[in-house]
Amino acid sequence: MTDADPKKQSPLSALASGFRKRTLVTARLGAKLGSLLARKTFSIRSLDKEVDEEEAVKAATELLADLDGLKGLVMKFGQMASYLNPSLPPKAQRILARLQSSSRPMEWAQIEVVVRQELGDAPEALFEQFAHTPFAAASIGQVHRARYEGRDVAVKVQYPGVDRLLESDLKTVGRMFRWFFALSALDTRGLLAELQERIRQECDYEAEAANQRLFGRLMANPRVLVPSVVEARSATRVITSELVDGQEFNSFVEASTQGERDAAGALIFDTAFECIFRHCIYNADPHPGNYLFLTDGRVAFLDFGCVKRFSAGFIDRWKRLALTVLDGRKDDLRDALNATGMVGNPKRFDYDYHWDLLQYIYQPFLQAEPFTFTHEYVGESFDTLMFNNPNKYSTAIPPDWLFVNRLQWGLNSVLAHLNATADWGSMFRRALQQPTRPVP
Repeated sequence: MTDADPKKQSPLSALASGFRKRTLVTARLGAKLGSLLARKTFSIRSLDKEVDEEEAVKAATELLADLDGLKGLVMKFGQMASYLNPSLPPKAQRILARLQSSSRPMEWAQIEVVVRQELGDAPEALFEQFAHTPFAAASIGQVHRARYEGRDVAVKVQYPGVDRLLESDLKTVGRMFRWFFALSALDTRGLLAELQERIRQECDYEAEAANQRLFGRLMANPRVLVPSVVEARSATRVITSELVDGQEFNSFVEASTQGERDAAGALIFDTAFECIFRHCIYNADPHPGNYLFLTDGRVAFLDFGCVKRFSAGFIDRWKRLALTVLDGRKDDLRDALNATGMVGNPKRFDYDYHWDLLQYIYQPFLQAEPFTFTHEYVGESFDTLMFNNPNKYSTAIPPDWLFVNRLQWGLNSVLAHLNATADWGSMFRRALQQPTRPVP
């Protein structure tokens, strides 16, 4: 453990707020994380050069301490940096990975107030047992072990006032976003509106409970577990679910066999695209902290706060583009790509480069033999898509694609951490062939 280990620090009595403590710090950290997620490492070196491990660990430790006191949106960016950036040394990744579920918690007195306000009584009166110390804490809330009607449950409680602080973060990040992409073809207003909608949705635990029940029905696979919701002990800022006993992501990666990792990766991948291409819906936040791995081979899917629903038309256009690539129909690319709305400036757009780009992005699905997801593949994907892309200023990202990109890169990074090998092409084609039937 390092000195930045949240278990060695006292719980937070309040979240940082105000212009000096939050707005300025959020802007500074947001710029730092944006650079990290884009091309730079902690040592300010490009992806193709060796990173100084000691320097990266030191910077990760400092960043963890800064983000822990803020929570909110900028901490979400830190979570993304912990697993999306393939150039970080493993030690630095493990430090930042604490942001996924093991960050510094709020003190008990603050959490008890939220439970009273939401459920109408003290935790000890509502539950047979309720642990004052949380076993998980992240960007918007923390999770306590409790016992209700004779069974173990997990009670997620939202940090008091985090909804207001998220609004402040959204304004700060919005200003930065508009400035950074002022010369691009991006619909910054639409993209910011999409970001705002998804983030605000995460503060509504009643909506999350409904999502969780829905995915429990949609993920009808005996190897998938979605914890059941205890409706009598759930509200807008508190959600109670059955407690799942499973390994966290990093522990599973270290202790499992490669065969077990391959099977888990295939299950996560298949479940995601089955929901997307058949039901037009998915959890848009596939970070490693949202999975637990059971000893019987099942995978538990957690946290359904950030859920994206798609129209049938959007999914059909995505399917059309995917099949154009899989079937090698380069002559159809222009029409299929234009239909997605991703071409911002057709006169300046290099369709030949984009075809080559898609050949790389779809490489796991185009190979006849099993493909292994690696950090090198993910890193090269970032370079191909963003940094070496002649279309980067003439590409549009319609709002619906914002969280699709987060989903795809997040899923690729999870599979890379698992070093998972499978016949992804068969699974992907099978999902594409599902009838498009949006969930009511």
